[in-house]
Amino acid sequence: MKTISKSVTLTGEALHSGNLVVITIAPSSKEGIRFIYNHDVVDITVDALVDGTERATQVTNGVTTINTPEHFLSACYALSLTNIDVTLSHDEFPILDGSSRGFIAALLPLCVDAPEEDVRPEYCVKADMGWRSHRSEYHAFPYDGLRIDAIVSYPSRWVQTVAYHYIHSLDAYQREIASARTYGFTDELEMLREKGLAQGGNLGNALIITDTGYMNEPRFPDEMVRHKILDFIGDMAVVFGSIKGHFVLVRPSHHGNAVVAKSMWQHLNRLY
Repeated sequence: MKTISKSVTLTGEALHSGNLVVITIAPSSKEGIRFIYNHDVVDITVDALVDGTERATQVTNGVTTINTPEHFLSACYALSLTNIDVTLSHDEFPILDGSSRGFIAALLPLCVDAPEEDVRPEYCVKADMGWRSHRSEYHAFPYDGLRIDAIVSYPSRWVQTVAYHYIHSLDAYQREIASARTYGFTDELEMLREKGLAQGGNLGNALIITDTGYMNEPRFPDEMVRHKILDFIGDMAVVFGSIKGHFVLVRPSHHGNAVVAKSMWQHLNRLY
């Protein structure tokens, strides 16, 4: 497991509230990741993950809820970063450029080994598993490593079906996943803003999709599905450990990811 050698501060706009957010990430001698807002602490565990979220992830201690931490947690998983405290000026993480690239860039040079007695547990898929959540479908199979095959499907839109195959390592994550941005469709933007969402969304922090193409240049031809893998890794990071298994994600969602994380916490075999 890793911590960081010194504190680092990042500033950026929040995707949904539009607030300017300052976060300070500090090393901790305690095992685990903690979010601190208004002097209240949210420990990042499976129990903290909120069910029923659609457009972003939420974690809570029952009093304080922190929004959209999934890109940050995805970066933490890739870096094996666990022993940290994160203090936020608002209850939502900054979106930065819509990916996890900024978090990786800030944290990777600071990563150091945590105390020797802290060992990152491994959770292994030992038998075939499957889940459904609304339109999302998930399958997991035994595999010596972390492999993710993801599919997004929009049959009524020009993007149709996009798939990507990913085998996890830090190098692969930096090369293939970290730069993939969150995305949205122009015809949904007004509806989202009426609900108080996407107030901070813009061409600088999201891939925007119109009826006929992309409004801004994609970083990858399959950027949409790569971002779904980024989100899945971030949502699964609440399991707090290294996950071994082959996962197949069909139309994954934050709600579905939460269902999988909570179920896996109950069923996976924990190895040290």
